[in-house]
Amino acid sequence: MTKKILFISLPVVFSLCCLIISLKTYFTYREEHISAYVASHNLVQRTKIEEKDLQEVMLPKDYVGEDVYLDKDEILGKFVKLSYSLAKGSLIYKSALEDNIRDLASTLLKENEANYDLYTSEIKINTGNLSRDMYVDLYLTIGNNDRAYSDLLIRDCRITGLYDHQGKEILSYSNESRVSIVTIAIEKEYVSILNKALMIGNINVVTSYQSYGTDKRSELNSECEIITYLQ
Repeated sequence: MTKKILFISLPVVFSLCCLIISLKTYFTYREEHISAYVASHNLVQRTKIEEKDLQEVMLPKDYVGEDVYLDKDEILGKFVKLSYSLAKGSLIYKSALEDNIRDLASTLLKENEANYDLYTSEIKINTGNLSRDMYVDLYLTIGNNDRAYSDLLIRDCRITGLYDHQGKEILSYSNESRVSIVTIAIEKEYVSILNKALMIGNINVVTSYQSYGTDKRSELNSECEIITYLQ
């Protein structure tokens, strides 16, 4: 009978001991470790941090310094500073990120593109539905009330930045800011043409059904009836 009791009780006692040790180890580990985020892959300068760029890990508290971001919401949307990079597995350091970068619009340019600033006071445009990376078309109108010409001048101009009257970038959550400058990416060879267009006529900026296309470049409407006035 005693052997039977021992046969039953010993495994139970052993299991309880294992459970107690496991719980103690777990709580000790939890108290000495902290949740943090590391780069899921190499992040180069001017990278905008998104969900896919982060990986959550548990690290010893002593390993995480004050210069490390612990809250994911404080990381998302920030940019890797110029001349900085974060290697895969690296902690996200506060000193390596920034909220706004003054040359962001320039970093979004493709080869042979230039940023062109359109001032809302000089053109016709509805800024209420505009956002960065949206494509817009530019229409030129010249003449007077008796005889006027209007046609598409440049299509698929990509918006690279929206700014207020002080030149401060307007971000997606800046609902109260008023757009005064719309920066678009156009081919460098179109800069002089657009300069002349603004001098001799009125520019109307419109969106199309392909406003959020990808990998498009600005294109001059070579069949535009007004093009002869700009060359």
